[in-house]
Amino acid sequence: MAKAENKPPVKKTAEKKLAEKKPAEKRTAEKRTAEKKIERRTPSKQPNAIQRYWRETIGELRKVTWPTRQEATNLTIIVLVVIVGMSAFLGLLDFVFSQTFAFILK
Repeated sequence: MAKAENKPPVKKTAEKKLAEKKPAEKRTAEKRTAEKKIERRTPSKQPNAIQRYWRETIGELRKVTWPTRQEATNLTIIVLVVIVGMSAFLGLLDFVFSQTFAFILK
């Protein structure tokens, strides 16, 4: 009679574990591992940052409600009138203060 040998338990490999699973579970596990391998091999399909920036910028510019030519002309005239008015006002203040300090320092 042969003696029963006491062997240490062998760790189950991933393949043995898959073989022990039910067929449906086995297929999904195999599918997941295959998908992981494919994900590792194929480079990311995401565009780089510059391409994404331009695409998003163009998308945002399409959402803008652009003014008509008449509105743009009217707003430009208003801006020019305000600039001329403020320039005259600040020029007048500069002249008054410079004359006042010149009179005081004499």
